[in-house]
Amino acid sequence: MSICKINREYLKKLSIISVTSVLLTVLLFSCASTPKKPDWVTNYPANPAFYTGIGSSNTGNEAEDSEIALKRAQSNLAAEISAVIMSEVNYRQMEDSRGNAESQAVEEITQLVEQNLKAVETVDSWYSPDSGYWYYMRLNKSEWLRIQQKEMADIERRVKNLVEPVMLNNSRTIAEILPLLADGWDIVAESAYAGMIESELGGEQGVLLDLLEKQIAMYIGSLTISFNNENVSAQSGRPVSLDFEVSSQKPNPPGQLQIDLVSRNDAKLMMSCTTPSNGKYGDAVDISGLGVGKNYLTAVLNTDALGLAGGRFQLNPPKRDFLVDVQKIKSLLNISYTGDIEDMENTSSVYGTVKAAVSDTLPLEIISSGSPEFVVNFTLNYRNAPPNNYGFTIIYVKANISINRRGNNIFTYETAEVKGAGLDWEQANTKALDKLFEELELDNDYSSKAAGAFTVD
Repeated sequence: MSICKINREYLKKLSIISVTSVLLTVLLFSCASTPKKPDWVTNYPANPAFYTGIGSSNTGNEAEDSEIALKRAQSNLAAEISAVIMSEVNYRQMEDSRGNAESQAVEEITQLVEQNLKAVETVDSWYSPDSGYWYYMRLNKSEWLRIQQKEMADIERRVKNLVEPVMLNNSRTIAEILPLLADGWDIVAESAYAGMIESELGGEQGVLLDLLEKQIAMYIGSLTISFNNENVSAQSGRPVSLDFEVSSQKPNPPGQLQIDLVSRNDAKLMMSCTTPSNGKYGDAVDISGLGVGKNYLTAVLNTDALGLAGGRFQLNPPKRDFLVDVQKIKSLLNISYTGDIEDMENTSSVYGTVKAAVSDTLPLEIISSGSPEFVVNFTLNYRNAPPNNYGFTIIYVKANISINRRGNNIFTYETAEVKGAGLDWEQANTKALDKLFEELELDNDYSSKAAGAFTVD
């Protein structure tokens, strides 16, 4: 046999062996990278003793698939436990407009599972490059019931320890009791068992959330507001004394309660006051925001200040209507003149004009005699313009206004100078004063500051 022939045969055998080895290697690698699929992946494990949750994900990213599959398993488990949870998830999915509804819902469900389902066990997990990640979780139904009962008992105990000591103590005020009842209601409402906790409260059996709300309504309903004088008169800008009482049919004292005084016309808040612990209010309140005339108001209990805000409860807070008649302040009016006055005989009509202007812009009733608390001094300062070649008389005038209270000056104001022109001094003066009083009536700076002077005690 030649050497060349031997080499060719050898190479032929070697090639066959190499190809066979490669095929075996590929086959072994393929078998190793494709683990056997567990039965629970294709056949849902139904066991009446357990709640079951199976989740999967196949994005191509192993780490991401593991996290998503775990959350989906938890979500499916929670959904099997409670149809209410699934309804809540669907609602949140519809609200999400960014395309992240599923992941957001899964995240919130996962938090609920992690918080409440302490006994959840991961039975198995499986991964393959072709099928992605899979998780199999379950919860023993008996254990879940035990967890529920324990957590509900813990919430019930916590709430009753919060509210019963004050409810059973007649020396505690209603102002103290109501915020604690609201806190107890929030604890139950924010738990996973809002409408499930049965209890006894205030001598009644029922759902704890309903019992707390009923107690809140009963304490609010026990309160009434009564005025010793429902028709009050006061001068404009002066404090008015209110004499009212908040009383309760319960043995507990009312406590410090915020009473809002609102306009009956537009429900605008005018002022607020706080009762002493016994509920009897007899103090002055600021009515500077009330206009002259009859002001129809309502005194109403502010329930927000008691921790009952947010529309969580259907309440009927006590209220009482009353009247504050704001009267103008009596005042004398003195008018004087300085400067270039050529016709004093024609100034007599000025008094009526000034009186009307002062009465319209200030809360004053001008009287002609007596010794009132206030006196308004109105001085007109005249200045003649130089002669001109057109035959017109031109004058300038401005006013200095001061308000005295019991002899003490409390307000001073000077208007801008205005010009008047006419065929004679009387005509020029008439036009100048018309312009002066027109601008004074529109001068909000003057009217607001002058009106404020009358609020001084």
